[in-house]
Amino acid sequence: MAVNQIAHPIPTVYVQEKDSSFSWNQDTLFFNKKYFSGNVFSLYQTGDTALIECFWNGLQEGTTKKWYPNQQIAEYRSYIAGKKEGGQKSWWPNGKPKFEFMAVDDAYEGVLKEWNEKGFLIKLFHYSKGQEIGSQRLWWDDSTVRANYEIRNGKKYGLIGIKLCSNPYDSVNKKQ
Repeated sequence: MAVNQIAHPIPTVYVQEKDSSFSWNQDTLFFNKKYFSGNVFSLYQTGDTALIECFWNGLQEGTTKKWYPNQQIAEYRSYIAGKKEGGQKSWWPNGKPKFEFMAVDDAYEGVLKEWNEKGFLIKLFHYSKGQEIGSQRLWWDDSTVRANYEIRNGKKYGLIGIKLCSNPYDSVNKKQ
């Protein structure tokens, strides 16, 4: 969490997501035309929990959790005043990690990692205040390198994974 920011305690009110009294205005949730403070949940047809989101004065606050129908946790996110704050994690239905990163004031901070469904690391980026810094690496699903570059003073150095374009007239001019 960011310094001096503390999530508000969420009232123990639980309302199903499909309740017709809910309405959204941009990123703010209303219940009976008033800011909603409490927990929103949804269930699968089996009765298992699919989602729990916490709100304070209409904005996401505290933790949000999502599950797959097989009861495997899908996501765990933290919010303060509607912005991502703290650890953010997601998993594939098979239980292997999908991504993890830290957020400060809704921006990436520190290391961001992503994995494919087989469990291979496919992205390893570094951030400061939402901006890429330092070493950045991407891999294809077969674990071969896709990009490997470094950000220094706002410029990219290294293999950035961009396909080089060629002008068809260059090959014509070379033949003459």
